[in-house]
This record gives sequence, C-alpha cells and structure tokens, in this order.
Amino acid sequence: MARNIWVEEDEFASALSDILDGIVDSADDAVFDLVHDALVEGRNEWRKNAKAFDWKYGKSVTYRTLRQKHGVEGHIFSRKPGLPHLLEKGHAKIGGGRTRAFEHVKPAANYAFKFARDHLGEYIARGLR
Repeated sequence: MARNIWVEEDEFASALSDILDGIVDSADDAVFDLVHDALVEGRNEWRKNAKAFDWKYGKSVTYRTLRQKHGVEGHIFSRKPGLPHLLEKGHAKIGGGRTRAFEHVKPAANYAFKFARDHLGEYIARGLR
C-alpha cells in the first residue's frame, strides 16, 4: 500500500530537475554518437566516390565533430580547399567551354543525412537505457 509523502515544492523541483538533466545528458551523448557515426559514413561515401579522380584527393576527405552545450555540429570536408567545388560544379576552360561536373559530394551528404534519419530512434533509445 502506498503512503502519502509530503515534499516541499523546492525539493520536488530540484529532484525533478536532476532527473531531467540526466535524461538530457544521455540524449546529448546519443545524438553526439549518431552525428559522429553519420559523419564517418558520409566521409567513407565521399572517399569512395572521390577515388575515381585521385587517391590523394580521396585521402584528403575528413570530418570534424564539435560538441556544444546542448547540441552537436559536424563537418565533412577536404583538406584540398576549392577542389571539391571545381569537381562538383565544373569550371571554365582556357579557350572557352566548361569541364564536366562530377557530382560526388552531394550524394555523400545525402547518404550521411539518410543514415542519421534512419538511425535516430535507435541511438536515442540506446542512450536512454
């Protein structure tokens, strides 16, 4: 049989806040893991697509995950600035005309976003256990 327990408002608010802070921290860790894994998948997809051009270009693709107070920021990038844009969009040639565009960054980004969308619930559930 349950007993009535009387608690001051401030004590209840403090206890509830501690419980919710723990949930938020667990969810933040789960989202960080999700973003990190999505970045790894996106980087690998970009590298796979980039190897058609040059293996050094493929090796230049990397990622960075930044943890913030209540959020995560991630970037996939090439250490060869400008080259992804030239390959993705094409560029003007001397004497006129344009080079062919090789779309390889956008599919990798879409792949990473799809990975994150598809696995969000799984990572959150794992973080709240």
